[in-house]
Amino acid sequence: MARSGGSFVPSHGEVLVYCCRGGDVAVLREVCSKIGSGLRIEPSRVEVAHATVARHPVVVFIGAGNRSLKNLDVINVIQAIRQDLPIIVIAEEESLELERQARQKGIFYYLVQPIERAEVEAVLQDALRHGKA
Repeated sequence: MARSGGSFVPSHGEVLVYCCRGGDVAVLREVCSKIGSGLRIEPSRVEVAHATVARHPVVVFIGAGNRSLKNLDVINVIQAIRQDLPIIVIAEEESLELERQARQKGIFYYLVQPIERAEVEAVLQDALRHGKA
C-alpha cells in the first residue's frame, strides 16, 4: 500500500499534489490507491521543486483559481526541472482566463471542480502513459 510522504515506492510511481482542496485530495488519494500510485502532498512551491528533483514524481496536480493565479507560477519551476512531467491543473471554477494561462504554460490537462473519480482516473492513466512515452 502506498503511503504519502513515506519511502515506499509504488508500482506506478508517486503523484505530487500542490494547493488542492480536501475533497479533491480525497478523490486523488482514492484513485491513486486504486491504480497503484503513491500520493504526496506538498505545502509550498519550494517543497514542490524539491520533491520534483528528489522524488521523481510521475504526475503533478496543481489546484488553482481566479484568486490563486499565482499557483500557476509553480508550473514554470517544475518545467525548468523536468519538462516531460505531466502537470494537471484542477480549477476551482470555470474561467477562460485561468484555463488560457494554464494551457499557455504547457500543462497536460485541465480539470474543473467538482472533479469526478472516473474522469480523474482516466486523466491520470493517460498522463502515466504519456510520461512513459
